[in-house]
Amino acid sequence: MNELNRFIAKSEELYDLTGRNIKPAIAVVGSFNSGKSTLLNNLLGEEISPVGAVPTTSCLLYFDYGDSFSAKYTGARDKCAFTDRHALASFLADRQPRGGRVNIEIPASILKKCRLIDTPGIDSFSHDSIRMVEQAANESAKIIYLFHQRGIENFNRLFLNKFASVWKNKKLNDISFWLNCNLGNCDGTSLETTRAALRKIFFSQVKLNAINLLDRENMQAMRLYLEAELAKYYFDNLAKNLQKVDGEIPARLKRIAGITDEALFLSEFWAVRETAKKLFNAYHAMHSMPLIVRETEGLLCAINSSNLNKTENKAGGHHYRPYAGGFQEGRKLILALINSLMHEKKLAGWLERPKLSKLAAKIEAERFTVVAAGGFSTGKSTFFNALLKEEILPTGNSPTTLSITRISHGRNKTATVRLPLQITLPIHEKIGDQSHLCADILDILENYLKNKALGLAYLEACTEGRFKLVDSQEITSLINQVREYYAAGAFAGSAGKLPAPAVYKPVPVKGLFRKKILQKVRLTFQHAGEPEFDLANPAVFNEFKELTGAENAFRVAGIDIRHPSEYLKLADFVDTPGLDSIQKHYFDEISDNIRQCDAYLVFLNARHILNDMDKKNLETVFLPQIPASFKQQMPEKEFEKIYFVINFADALTPHQQEAVANFVRKTLSAPVQNSQAIRHPKIFLISALRGLAGKDHGMEVLLRNLEEGIMRFRGRDFYRSLLNELYTMLDGVSQRINTELLTIVQTGHRPGAKKQKLRQALEVLREFRREIKNIRNTIYSLGRL
Repeated sequence: MNELNRFIAKSEELYDLTGRNIKPAIAVVGSFNSGKSTLLNNLLGEEISPVGAVPTTSCLLYFDYGDSFSAKYTGARDKCAFTDRHALASFLADRQPRGGRVNIEIPASILKKCRLIDTPGIDSFSHDSIRMVEQAANESAKIIYLFHQRGIENFNRLFLNKFASVWKNKKLNDISFWLNCNLGNCDGTSLETTRAALRKIFFSQVKLNAINLLDRENMQAMRLYLEAELAKYYFDNLAKNLQKVDGEIPARLKRIAGITDEALFLSEFWAVRETAKKLFNAYHAMHSMPLIVRETEGLLCAINSSNLNKTENKAGGHHYRPYAGGFQEGRKLILALINSLMHEKKLAGWLERPKLSKLAAKIEAERFTVVAAGGFSTGKSTFFNALLKEEILPTGNSPTTLSITRISHGRNKTATVRLPLQITLPIHEKIGDQSHLCADILDILENYLKNKALGLAYLEACTEGRFKLVDSQEITSLINQVREYYAAGAFAGSAGKLPAPAVYKPVPVKGLFRKKILQKVRLTFQHAGEPEFDLANPAVFNEFKELTGAENAFRVAGIDIRHPSEYLKLADFVDTPGLDSIQKHYFDEISDNIRQCDAYLVFLNARHILNDMDKKNLETVFLPQIPASFKQQMPEKEFEKIYFVINFADALTPHQQEAVANFVRKTLSAPVQNSQAIRHPKIFLISALRGLAGKDHGMEVLLRNLEEGIMRFRGRDFYRSLLNELYTMLDGVSQRINTELLTIVQTGHRPGAKKQKLRQALEVLREFRREIKNIRNTIYSLGRL
């Protein structure tokens, strides 16, 4: 890095040569809790921008150089001045001003070269946040854009699509994108997914790097990179000034030649000599730019490598088991009882066997279900792996759960993949008044067309709003046509002549569907299928992972996994794709599953807690779609089924954990427009990864509360109704037998075989009713129900 440091040092000489009137502004932008304030504080060398586990920056913070600290807040209605850091920190923490700006001057060395702007999170609840971010970006020469470790999600994608046009007059090199890997090792999947998404948005290759803002060496490298970028900025912007100074040297030398005073001559000549030396160094530095670019790229490569390191998570600790007898045991006991009743010879002719069979079928069909929902990379799949005590479900920083996955109890580890007879692939996606090409879906479609093993029966293409049968040649032509229609730059008009375009431009929605452009494709296969896999066999398990990978996201309708985990005797669990991932084709199915379940686990990321899109997604899937004129109210009892799970709690200090829990509680319990308040939300902090290793007490607390809740909300009513129905049935039989006995006594018949059989039947019924009471005690062994 010697050349890089020399390059930076040479750029600093330009300050004296050309003056300090050119000082660029750098805005730090991204989601809340993505590390913006942490980055700024590291660059400034002190914690002055508010940092916390919950959203803390609610206005624009402008940092500039000053010999001593001073700050001034300017809002819509008031102004405040601060002469010490503590007063400013208290103001920002206590008042959390919405909007406005704070101008801060401090003696930080980096502020001699640039001004820094801290911005609110683009996904915070404040409606002014987007406006403030746009304002800061427009005022800045350079932008640092931070993503969470999980990479781009739907909100960031929508934001960047909207503002790509706003920033079109900026050079793409002036916007640097960073993945903040502050949650431990990053597996690299989110890095590649985000790079691909950015390329589609900006129509060009975009540089995205991984960094851990909590790591000192990473921050030193980041600072060096930033200073190199500032040095290049100065060289680029001061080239004309350098030419002007260079052009003035001959005139200065000519004037010096006429000086007769020796001392003045030497003084003036020495000044020209120093100027010439600085100019020489500046030109030399400018010619060394390619070398500097290579060193900078090497520096970024080193940062990336230090953060991309997937580690194997090993299961450990005791297996999770339900505390109560559980539903499975209760079901088995009741079914065994009904079976005994149906085969009890002493009750032959008294019991209604069809009614008992119907009751048994009702029990067999009943399934208690717990659905997990939330953003991608919030740890849902890791939670289920912890429950199973092995890594069955795929995990990663980018979206990995691509299909609705039901996990239920079984003797062996097996999985069934449901492959439908027919699928429909959307070709466009509407974002605002623009239509975007689903290029990844086109790639999947072309792979399907090449794969003869899939067994395609026929294809249908939707153009002008209607489906019609097409052959492979026709669909290929339609695909080329739609690619050409969206193609950006030099690729436009090259359909069939060049490979598939690398980037695509959005087009206006208006008028699109009146054109004969491919809109959807419907594929019908020769056979539907439900292949089953033995997950205990490593080779078969790999086949299962291959079939359920990203390339088959549309081919797989659902996955059913059976596993001998004891806790699965309590209920079936359903893992769902992330609500905020870029693909949305499964959104309605998630919503349907949630509305039919007995408990909801809403997963939140402790490092990116309950953003605006989280709230909107949860409202969409929990509440049915209703007319805007009618306000849907969710019954209070329904909220008892929701468990808010804050994962990655081990990444927070105890103080931060308390702050995060209080923030979620306050946010959920506060009624806002078109949103119903949850008065007493149930909140649990866990670390699913530590739970997999058997080291997280929070997992045990959550599972115990979940079990009690299901029993209280759903299980108690079901079993009470079931056992009461059976008990009433037996009681009715007893009354009929007693009536028969009374008739025998009243008619004066002598005791005989019939009377003895009736008394034996009554004794058997008493035994069965005692057994029903014992089953009830077994089921309600929690003691609180």
